[in-house]
Amino acid sequence: MKEIPVIDPRRDVVFKTIFGKQTEKANIARNSLISAFLGKAVTKSTVLNPEMSISDVRDKATRLDVLCKLEDGSKVNLEMQMCATADSMEDRLAFYCSQLYIQQESQEKDYKDMKPVFVILISNSKINDVIKKYLSLIQLRLEDGTTFSNKLNIFILDLSKVEVPSKIGLDSDPVERWALFFTSAVEQERKKVLDSLIAVDEGIRMANDVLCEVTQDDYERAAIFEREKILRDYYAGLANATNKGKREGFDAGLARGRNEGLEQGLKQGKKLLQEEKIKTARSLKARNFSTEDILEITGLSEGEY
Repeated sequence: MKEIPVIDPRRDVVFKTIFGKQTEKANIARNSLISAFLGKAVTKSTVLNPEMSISDVRDKATRLDVLCKLEDGSKVNLEMQMCATADSMEDRLAFYCSQLYIQQESQEKDYKDMKPVFVILISNSKINDVIKKYLSLIQLRLEDGTTFSNKLNIFILDLSKVEVPSKIGLDSDPVERWALFFTSAVEQERKKVLDSLIAVDEGIRMANDVLCEVTQDDYERAAIFEREKILRDYYAGLANATNKGKREGFDAGLARGRNEGLEQGLKQGKKLLQEEKIKTARSLKARNFSTEDILEITGLSEGEY
């Protein structure tokens, strides 16, 4: 039986399927991925949102993140961004991070006991042209650059800025190794890169195993395609509704503008007419017309000029 080519792990539904599982291999892969970013060993991570049923995706555009709780109580939100979105990525990440932080039961503990939270975005599209590094860490900092608080942490891994190094070994950056996995998993010309990664990194080896298992499993593969189709239909409908709303909003705005313009024009016209009447009245008065004649000719009231 011919093997089916593996599905791209950069597809957000596939990413959620791989790292959202609670199998031994998926646990090792997820812990290794989180460890790479946090710079410390993570031996246990509990996925708080493992389910991604077809009905959930159909009812609403499920956030395809992997929300985890670590042994020390801190929370990590993993997310893959395959394509660029119209909304502000910076604002969205700030919202997710602050939301994670305030969801803690602060009433039962001092603020100093609040656990740190980590939002990890792996982006297949360029987020920021100014930042040249492939990995960025955003924290609350003072003007001189010193850390104000390390409780809110946002990591952005820009896959477009990662280049294949001359050598891949245990001493290479673990985040870089993961970046190379995501960009090499489905590229035949990078098979040697993938083989090198699998040879030196157990977490990547486990992730690749889960990816292959998911790809070869008829049910899992069909479920992924179905979820992606539902999401595409959802966003296509959302885009159509947005465009329709924009058109309706434009038409309403145009009509409102016409009405407001007409109203403004009438006000301006009345003002100019009044000024012209006063000018005429004063001219008539200078010619010794009686007050009675001036009021009758201009339509003004006594005292208006």
